[in-house]
Amino acid sequence: MPDWLLKSILLVFMIHSLVFAGLWHRRRKLALLLAAGAFFLLMLAMGLRLRWPESRLLGIRAHWFLRVPAWGLAVCGLAMGYRERRRKVRPDKI
Repeated sequence: MPDWLLKSILLVFMIHSLVFAGLWHRRRKLALLLAAGAFFLLMLAMGLRLRWPESRLLGIRAHWFLRVPAWGLAVCGLAMGYRERRRKVRPDKI
């Protein structure tokens, strides 16, 4: 992947991390904090990939150790957001 694309993705993740952290600070919803954490981990992964592209840990490229937990945070955040939204629509069913 070219460096300009990695830098662009890094910038997008940085902006998303800041926006979701600001939203969490205002609304105090756990789903927003999880989204901010996911984007922060993805930002670190892209930074690691940009700075040390061939770094390995236990034979696995090091940025994967940040990307996989970020996916987990994203799934948990989406599930919590979905559950919260569903509760607003049908509060008696959940």
